This record gives sequence, C-alpha cells and structure tokens, in this order.
Amino acid sequence: MLATASLIVTGTSAQNVSAYKANTIDQANAISYALPRTVLRVTVTAQRTIIRTGPYARFAQRYLGVIAPLADKELYTITDARLSYYEEADPAQVYVINNPSAIDGQVFAMTPEGAVAIGPDGSQPARFALSPDCAACDASSSDIIPISNIMSDTSFVKVPINKKKMTDTGLEEMASDAANTIFLLRKRKMELITGEAGENVFGAGLDAALRELTALEEEYLALFMGKQAVQTITRTFDVIPEAGKNNLIVCRFSPTAGLLPDNDLSGQPIVLEIAPEQKAEALALPRKAPRDAKSTIYYRVADIARCQLTVDKTQLLDERVPIYQFGQVAEMPVPTVKK
Repeated sequence: MLATASLIVTGTSAQNVSAYKANTIDQANAISYALPRTVLRVTVTAQRTIIRTGPYARFAQRYLGVIAPLADKELYTITDARLSYYEEADPAQVYVINNPSAIDGQVFAMTPEGAVAIGPDGSQPARFALSPDCAACDASSSDIIPISNIMSDTSFVKVPINKKKMTDTGLEEMASDAANTIFLLRKRKMELITGEAGENVFGAGLDAALRELTALEEEYLALFMGKQAVQTITRTFDVIPEAGKNNLIVCRFSPTAGLLPDNDLSGQPIVLEIAPEQKAEALALPRKAPRDAKSTIYYRVADIARCQLTVDKTQLLDERVPIYQFGQVAEMPVPTVKK
C-alpha cells in the first residue's frame, strides 16, 4: 500500500522539514509536486449497418414472396464496452515541501509531469501509465473498418439492365425477368447437385460451377433485396471522477446516428455510475498518539469503486477500479537527517 501511495511530508523537526498546500514557492530549497488523480477511460464499440435498396425492391413480395427494404437506412448497435484507468497529476492538489534534503531516504522521483512522491522504501509507484486492459486502446480515438464499394449506386450494374425498359411498366417486366432468372439458376444448381445435368461436371469442376451459379444468383437477388455493409467504430472517452459526483455522462448514443458527444441531446446518455465501497477509511487509520517533533509522511489511499456503464437501462459493463479522488490521506513517521 505504501509503495503505491502518494506521499506528503509535513511537520517540523530539528532540520525544519515542512509541507503545505500553496500556489507559490517562497523558499529557494523547496520543491513542489501534486497528488495523483485517477482518470477513467471508457472504450465503446458500435456496429454501423448500412442498407441500400435494390432497384426492384417494391416487386420483391410479388415475384419472390419476400419483403425487401424500401428505403436506404443506417442502423447502429453497441457491441462492446470496456473500462480502464490511468493516473495523472491533480492540478488542484499541489503541495510545497521546504528543506526536502533533510529527509533521510529517497522520497521523490522525477517523472514527465514533475516531482512525484514515492514510497518510503524508495520504490516508485507505477503511475501515469495506462492500466493493463487499456493497452489495447492505444492513443487513437477511433478505429474504423472502411466499407467496400458495394455501397455505391453502380454496384447493381453487375447484372445487365435494359435501359429501354426503364419506364414503370418496363421496370416491372425487368423485375419479372430477374425473378425468373433467379428460379432458373436455382433449378440449374439442383440439377447439378442431383446429377440430372452436367454429366461431365464433377469434383473441383462441380464446386466451381456451383460457386459461380450462387454468385450470379446473389447478384440478381441484390436487385430486389438490396445490399448491406457493416462498419465497426470504436471511440474512447476520458472521464475524471469527482468526489460527490457519482453519475457521469460519458457520451450519448442514437440507433440512427451512433456515438455522439455528451452535449448532443438527440441521443440517449451513456452513464457511468460510480459507487465507492468506502473501505479506504479503514485502511488509513488515524493516529491516536499526539504529534511530536518528528516529521510525518502523508500518503494517499485510493478507494475501490464499483463502476457500471448503462444506456437506456441496459448495462454495458460492471467493474471495480481504484480511484484516488474517493480515497483517504493517512500518515506515518519519516526519519530525517541527523546533524
């Protein structure tokens, strides 16, 4: 616990070691540093389904007996959500220590964010780094798998269309011809499978012929049923917990627009509910003996909090993570240099 805590030295001794919270440094031999705070990183993955209607969609029920989509649409669904955390310096918790050289032992270490208090045994806590689960998040804010060109309007021209019949009556005739072709292709496949046709077609040649017929059938079916493409979108959101604020809106979600910023009221809020277990107080027991002239080290104990991510009463995740902002500050004696 002590090796991973943030330490503050305070008190007065013969070497005049003291710590206090301040905005400025008034002594030349003083240093400043900040307590850490926990940042929660929420990673949400959504699947985007894009549907494009076929030119014969309104004739699908008449000639094929199925109902096809009659309008282009985009649908979003949340497929995954993950929670990780990392630590950073808290700008609201900056402290100044006078005469730090009087402390017997290594108490501070330099990090990219400045001086950071370390454990009394000289070990440096693994802070300012992503938690193990967050390594997969990387630093990117999105990971989009591009959709193929089947979504373009020209994707339906693989099957030849007679432009002379593009009137409403002609379009229905073309739909009828396409439906007849679909049934003919299915019949040919059945004849190949049962051996009624293709006397010299067998083995690998039979498999190749069936694949070609199936591909051609799918192209004709697309004229009625349209085409779909699936796109995976991943977004990461950083949330800074605050004591007393247990419900935080991470972002918003809409089935027709996908993941939205937290201030876009057109979507349902994705809420992170934080419930501290309030066990840090038991870990940081108060000192019963009165303070003496010896210096003491203050270290911060993170409290474990249950974090639940929900959208429209649907729970996306439920995990326990340590959060410094809900923790406690405790103290222990620290030796000073004797002169």
